[in-house]
Amino acid sequence: MCIKIIIGFHLLNILLWTIGQGGAVISYNTVAEWGLQDPRELIDPVIVEVNRAIGLADMIIMIPLFLIAVIGLWRQKFWGAVFSWFALGITFYWPVVFFCSQYFYGHAGIKYQPTQLSAIVILTVILIFTLWASWYLVKYYKKLD
Repeated sequence: MCIKIIIGFHLLNILLWTIGQGGAVISYNTVAEWGLQDPRELIDPVIVEVNRAIGLADMIIMIPLFLIAVIGLWRQKFWGAVFSWFALGITFYWPVVFFCSQYFYGHAGIKYQPTQLSAIVILTVILIFTLWASWYLVKYYKKLD
């Protein structure tokens, strides 16, 4: 059952990263209107371009990792756990980068959109889930082929 929850998390990430990050590469303003990126007028112009570059890198790296993890976990293969750890590690990393960037933007006087409480809660849940899922896979991987 827990493996299915981790697979579901990966599938949800595929959807959200494709829309949010991939969408930022194609049409930043549209995705910002949906609330998945900071509105262009509320942040420094360089942040928009950095966000678009990150979006492209995420599409190139994260989507394949999530897909391979899903396939591997679904088939109960050890390599599914390995790719899941890769994806979970990067998924853990990004909220930390976000929190750190918010701190430094504020202290450097860069125009940025402060983080809303709901975003802090969501990112904290993601951090906790990635730690739990990584721990669970460490316990479970011996049952995989």
